[in-house]
Order: sequence, then structure tokens, then C-alpha cells
Amino acid sequence: MKKFFPVIALIMVMVVSVTAQDDRLQIVASHSILADVIHNVAGDIADVTSTMPVGADPHSFQPVPSDLTALADADVVFVNGMLFEEGLLEAIENAGTDMNIVTASSCVEIIPFGEHNHDHEEGEEHADEDHDHEGDEEHADEDHDHDMSEIAELCEQHIAEMHALHEESHDHADEEHDDEDHDHEGDEEHDHEADEEHSHSEMETLGFLYALDCGGDHDHEGEAEGEHDHGACDPHVWMEPHNVMYWTMLIRDTLIDADPANAETYTANASTYLAQLDALAHDFINPMVETVPAENRILITSHDSLGYFATRYDFEIATTVIPSGSTLAEPSSADVASVIDLINAEGVMAIFGETTVNEALVETISAETGANLYVLYSGSLGDSDSPASTYIDYMRYNVTTIVEALGGGM
Repeated sequence: MKKFFPVIALIMVMVVSVTAQDDRLQIVASHSILADVIHNVAGDIADVTSTMPVGADPHSFQPVPSDLTALADADVVFVNGMLFEEGLLEAIENAGTDMNIVTASSCVEIIPFGEHNHDHEEGEEHADEDHDHEGDEEHADEDHDHDMSEIAELCEQHIAEMHALHEESHDHADEEHDDEDHDHEGDEEHDHEADEEHSHSEMETLGFLYALDCGGDHDHEGEAEGEHDHGACDPHVWMEPHNVMYWTMLIRDTLIDADPANAETYTANASTYLAQLDALAHDFINPMVETVPAENRILITSHDSLGYFATRYDFEIATTVIPSGSTLAEPSSADVASVIDLINAEGVMAIFGETTVNEALVETISAETGANLYVLYSGSLGDSDSPASTYIDYMRYNVTTIVEALGGGM
């Protein structure tokens, strides 16, 4: 009988291992940036995967059956919101599978597309769509209203938590700089007050609940081929780190609700990551952008992806090569000529391509105008060997590239 003991012990270990693995939360994020943020909160006690592979263009991504299987098997599915993952959401809807889908951007103050473009006609058009959507909300059913009120209450809690985080950070900064002069303390206070306000006074927002559906649906009748209707909302919220702090709080609370036994770990991980995000914004991005002369703060990008960054840090998006918030729109020859004329007229120093967008057009424009071409990461992280393999590295790389391209730098 003794010879069977090691075999029995091995089987018992295997059973315990499989049971422990089954107890781990299975979490799926729609795209790689969101997956990295979730991983920072979940740590090593849950399995986190991204439906979209690194380098994929979220606007054009179409899932395969194995993707939908993984989504159906997940305990929680996090999506960005504002129809950013439109192809993925359509596939989920068509599959008719019941999934626990959480909109990570539910508590982010959403801005409309084109808010910082020269041409505000698009913004005015979207304002009309916004008005129609408000009418739709008024006629929502009671269950929907109840869900909205719960989310609104949660978001108010997160806003209060954000304010408390900034106050704590400001108090800590005061302690570290007690020996510095009064003027410098005043600057610190001003900077933190600006952070605490979350730029609400600087941008026209649509409110945080717009992230849930953005006034859009999946009926594309009448659209031109290749175009997607993203409603009034700009989905590229992660281009401003404070928005990712709201992601982090919502992810933390969602994971605690799904796995209360590990609440302490999720809370501690989220606290650590929130401090890192706050430092990214206040200690890195703020001083970096301040080195860019005001007259140089003009951005021309492949598509409209830098609205939140421009709004927060006082840049102007002069125009975009693709006249849309989606990469699927096709610019006409007149659109390209207009971009070239604008660059020549305003003496723009640089144009910015994107890793998930074909660079042919921006290369042509760069050659025609003499403006230097720089490439940013936008809808995806880079691979493990890139300078943008995590969200924080992604932002540090993008901000450094923008600042140095426009004549700034530390």
C-alpha cells in the first residue's frame, strides 16, 4: 500500500490546484490598455486577458468565435464604453450570450468630439444628437432608471474619493516642502486645486453616465460604408490619467463585489496604483507640458484621439488627417489638401501618426509640408519590448514625444 501513497498525495495536490484555479476570477478586458489597468488592481489573484491583441485597432476589430467563448466564460467583462468597441459589442449582442459587462468609463466626465478642433460644426451637429439622447433618457424604463441611480451614487462616491486623494497628496507635498519659499507653496496649491477640479471648468462635458451608451445604438442604417456612429462622445478617455483613476476605482469596487474574500488585496493594489497615476499626472505630465511654449501647443493627429489630453493640458487640436473619431472613415483628397494648407499657413512644427493607424497619409503630408512626423501609441499598448508595454509607460512615452516634438523638454 505504501507505494500508492505518493500517487494519492499527487492526485490530492492536483485536485486542490485545479480547485484553487477555478476559484480565481476570470476577467476579460476589451482592449490592452484597460487590461493593464485591471491587472494592476487584480494583481496575481485573478486571471486577466484582453480580447483585442496588442497592436489591434479597436475601431476595426472583429472578434472570432473563440473570443466570444472567452467572454462568455468570464466572471466579469470590462469594456471602455462610448461604443469604442463597436464591432465587439455588436458581436456580443448578436450572440445573445448573457455576460457580466461593466463599463469602465461610467464615472468619467465625457467630452464631445471636436471640442478643441478649429472646425466646430461637427461638435454642433453632435450637440443636436446629445439633445435627442436626453429625450431618450427621459423615457427610459424604471429598471434602467434604477440602474442609473445606483451608478450615479457610486460615481459621486468616486468623485469624493478623488478629491480626498488630492487633498492627501497636497498635504504630503506641503510636508516635503516646508522649508521652501511661500511662492513655491502657492504654486503647489494651485496645481493641486486644478487637479482636484478634474478640469471640469475647462471642458464642455456630457456627464459621466454618457459612457454607458453615448446616445448610440447598433442600427447603422443610412451610414456610409466604413463609418461608425460614436454619438457625441469621445471614447479616448485614458489619454488623461485622472480618468484612469476613475477606471481604477470602478474596477476595484467591481472585483470586490465579485470576490469579497480578496477585498483587502484589491483595495491595497488599487491604492498603490492610484498613487502611481496621481504621480504620473502631477509629477511628470504637468511639469513636462509646462515646458512647451503656448504658441507651439498645436496638435495635428491621424484621427481625433487626443481630445482629453488637449483639454486637460491646454493644447489645441488644429485638425485631424482622418476627419473622425474613428479610424474607419476615409479622408478625401480635399480633406488631405486642407490639412496641408493648414500646416503651411500656421507653420505647424510636427504632425503625429499613430501605431494603430496606417501611416501612409501622414507620411505624405509630412513630405509635402516639411513638418516632422512623430508616431504615438493610441488605441493599444505596445508589445513587451516597446517603450509602451504598460499604461504608465505608454503615457510617459506619448507625452515625452509630444513635448519634445513641440519644442519643450526637461
